[in-house]
Amino acid sequence: MATRGVTQLKQLSVRYCDLGGSSRGARDYIRERLIEWASLNPEVQVATEIKRNHHPILKAEYVAGFDKHIDIKNLDLDGIQKNVARLRNSSGRKMKRLDVPVTTETPSIQGVWQPTVPFQSIEVELEHVYAGQGKDQST
Repeated sequence: MATRGVTQLKQLSVRYCDLGGSSRGARDYIRERLIEWASLNPEVQVATEIKRNHHPILKAEYVAGFDKHIDIKNLDLDGIQKNVARLRNSSGRKMKRLDVPVTTETPSIQGVWQPTVPFQSIEVELEHVYAGQGKDQST
């Protein structure tokens, strides 16, 4: 995600184990797709880190100082690619829950509707015109 033309993702790190089975997808992703992704996104620093006996994770650092970690244990290439895209398109901020409903200090211009509002009766006059016939045609 870019804010005012500046990409928010600053650094993407892939931490994986060189021997563990849960890191198989991460190793395949590094071999097959990471270099291509890094060349398409030159503004993002890409790093890999081998950490034995640990499950693989994606670690993203953002310009504003936020960071996110995503567990990619036992994921295939497409699953890891989706998570990389999710981190790339994110601003890094945590989702904030709204505890109170959204309210406004200015009420509606139309006012609050109540079932006791009197409606004015409107007289409507309808005239039917059939295709091929005018208004005053008589047979």
